[in-house]
Amino acid sequence: MEDFILNINKPILVISHDRFLLDNVVNKIWELTSLDLKVYEGNYTAYKVQKENEKKSITKEYDNQQMKIRHLKQVISNRKSWYSSAHKAAGTNDFYRSKAKKHAKVLKAKERQLERIEKAKVDKPQKPVSPAFEIINKSITGKRFPLFVVQGKNLCKSFGERQILTDISFNIKRQDKIALIGENGVGKTTLLKIICGLDEEFSGNININPSVKIGYFAQELENLNNEATILDDVLIEGATVEEARLLLAGLLFRGEDVFKKISHLSMGEKGRVAFAKLNLSGANLLVLDESTNYMDIISKEKIEEVLEEFNGSIIFVSHDRYFIRRLANRVFTIEDKQLHCFDGDYEYYLAKRKKQRQKKEIGIEYGILSDNIKRLELELAFLSGKLNETSDEEEKEKLDERFLMVAKELNKNRELLLKNRK
Repeated sequence: MEDFILNINKPILVISHDRFLLDNVVNKIWELTSLDLKVYEGNYTAYKVQKENEKKSITKEYDNQQMKIRHLKQVISNRKSWYSSAHKAAGTNDFYRSKAKKHAKVLKAKERQLERIEKAKVDKPQKPVSPAFEIINKSITGKRFPLFVVQGKNLCKSFGERQILTDISFNIKRQDKIALIGENGVGKTTLLKIICGLDEEFSGNININPSVKIGYFAQELENLNNEATILDDVLIEGATVEEARLLLAGLLFRGEDVFKKISHLSMGEKGRVAFAKLNLSGANLLVLDESTNYMDIISKEKIEEVLEEFNGSIIFVSHDRYFIRRLANRVFTIEDKQLHCFDGDYEYYLAKRKKQRQKKEIGIEYGILSDNIKRLELELAFLSGKLNETSDEEEKEKLDERFLMVAKELNKNRELLLKNRK
């Protein structure tokens, strides 16, 4: 998709929640709200910077305006008080009466100024609700966990005669945030279910430390009660109302929103509720299977904020490269029934994969060059023998010409082989 968009020589409008794609291919962002359409120059990252600057600017403008309003109200209040007492004291004294009238004019002017400011008043910016970090880590703070929370050794899994995983081994360490990636159908969900104890039909060993409590987020959102309200369903996990509402606010459920029935929510909203329940369950190992499916960008970013601050371990399946890049400190991939573990973030993984591809390409090229060199060496030996045998000058000239051409080609292949070795 990215290559197609980058190479098409036409204007193109992209509607997407894929931030990685938006970063790589677009040079303008159109933001559509219920009020208007705004245009921002640059890719998604540039748009985020501009939005942040906008928020700061609006907040500053609002604060300055509020300061002016408070100042004017104080001035008006003081002048009203002074005018009232001065007017009474002036009595029939023309000088003091004249002075009081001037103050009345100034008072009216200040009132008109206040009226103008309040008419053009900037709306109070909504303060972003930070995730309730102390609630997120409530079951983890102050506890000590072993280095390895999960260890799998020589795991094999098949469905009937179809082999899915073959002799895979891995570990999950404390505070790991592991992205599990691979094509659809390679066994990612199966591996997560094995870790969670939901699939016991496999060979090999899996050891889960007794201190580990697993919280599993399934794609199907099966753990939600459609007949309950958001708040009631979340409270099942044993949190207080205050804790639940704090966490829900950080996940964009504010005020009366928490009393909506689960059955009336969109799939993205249901995902956020399921995520809130998971965080309040006391789990210290989160196993997330496509947890941001159906979510818009704002919801994804709220989930990311919570997961970044989570001090337990996480293994998650996602096709969202932006999400992976922001969270993962290790990457596991499943290919050809094998699990490959990369002990670094997403950029490290991409760099390693690039090197592996290059080595593979070089290996193929190395083989071709080696074969060419052997063939050319044999031909050169053959031509050398023929040159020694023949006495025909015309044939000798042709053989000599061919000998030089083959020798030149042989040297060229040898140079390329040396370059590939480096």
